[in-house]
Amino acid sequence: MDKQEARRRIKDRLDRMENRAEKERLIHEHVVLLPEWQQATCVAITLAFRNECDTRMLIERAWQEDKTVLIPKVTGEEMVFYEHKPEDVLQHNQMGIAEPIDSARRVSLDQAELCLVPGRAYRRDGYRLGWGGGYYDRALMTYSGCKLSIAFSEQLLSDFDVEAFDIPVDLIVTDQEVIRC
Repeated sequence: MDKQEARRRIKDRLDRMENRAEKERLIHEHVVLLPEWQQATCVAITLAFRNECDTRMLIERAWQEDKTVLIPKVTGEEMVFYEHKPEDVLQHNQMGIAEPIDSARRVSLDQAELCLVPGRAYRRDGYRLGWGGGYYDRALMTYSGCKLSIAFSEQLLSDFDVEAFDIPVDLIVTDQEVIRC
């Protein structure tokens, strides 16, 4: 299936999805029980966009566990990461995504042992379909830590087109299962 059709299919599924809060709770529960989460001292977490699974609870849990939290910001064609603390102010970019302000402390993604990678659709082999900008694929090209995606089970597809530059994730955590890719 081509990428546009996959994005449309997932949007329809997410728009019709029921029990969203309970599914998010189950996803968060699965994540914090992972050894990769428990062993990490620094985690990179994307802020949820549109109808993606909310990540605020994971950010708050990371702070409770004294983990350093990094969040991304798009700068030109590059995605860079900044330390995010509870008192920090965020601003919304032109797409409506919350990002750190320019005075935040920039940190290399390599500092994070675990990176939560967003997406619209996922294959069980770890390939993901994002929003189409390729920012995460470029950011992950040299990243050696664990790449984790959280998704509703409705976001899993049996197949969709992938490109040579697409970077698969290591784990996909859904409300129903943990998939080690």
